[in-house]
Amino acid sequence: MTEPAVPVAHGRKDVIWREDSAVTNYLTTSRQAIPLAAEQMDAMLRALAAFGCPTRTVLDLGAGDGAAAVAVAERFPVDRITLVDFSEPMLQRAVDRFAESGHRVDVIDADLLDPTWRRRLPGEVAAYDVVVSRYAIHHLPDARKLELYGEIYGLVAPGGMFFNIEHVSSVSPVYQEIFEALIIEGMIATSDGTLDIEQATAAYRARQDADTNILAPAEEQCRWLRDIGFVDVDVIMKVFELAVIAARRPDA
Repeated sequence: MTEPAVPVAHGRKDVIWREDSAVTNYLTTSRQAIPLAAEQMDAMLRALAAFGCPTRTVLDLGAGDGAAAVAVAERFPVDRITLVDFSEPMLQRAVDRFAESGHRVDVIDADLLDPTWRRRLPGEVAAYDVVVSRYAIHHLPDARKLELYGEIYGLVAPGGMFFNIEHVSSVSPVYQEIFEALIIEGMIATSDGTLDIEQATAAYRARQDADTNILAPAEEQCRWLRDIGFVDVDVIMKVFELAVIAARRPDA
């Protein structure tokens, strides 16, 4: 059972993710156009295996339908999964997805913009072996991103890892243009011939989440994580504006 999240701040643009139409469009259309999505997950799983990180408890932030947590649970032994999101339609998809998984799953309706979100986590889990976020934190203002990283550090067990599969900013408008062209090509490829280049470009420009992104450079986010205390911080995969950032909490 989920609890209602706290009210959102007036004027926020990312509240579209509380609309079923936006969620349905992302899960059925937009997500399929993400380039190298499977490879991004694989990079995370390879790092987990290489460090020998425990995986019994997994926390997925901005979890959506739980795709990142599923990727970990399909590869490693996982006992308990906690999913956090402020979108009720997304969380309902997660409930449906995990209905017969056999895992103990906590579904938490909480807003990462609000520092009190941690109060909704299950009290009996002191820390998590793996914390992952996928295409969520970039909706937060940079100052809140930094605060959230500090909160995450306190939730990662010693020797555990944090992964942020994230939309980051380009250092050049040229790279941004290449990235956007890559997404548009993906939209065409997954449209079963219903979109041409002009239609796909128009759809991309008019997408519902266009104004919800607050992007930060991958390098700066790595610096934040190191300053907080994470080690082995690196961008372990990057394709233009999509990055997999990995960080490990030092052993006790």
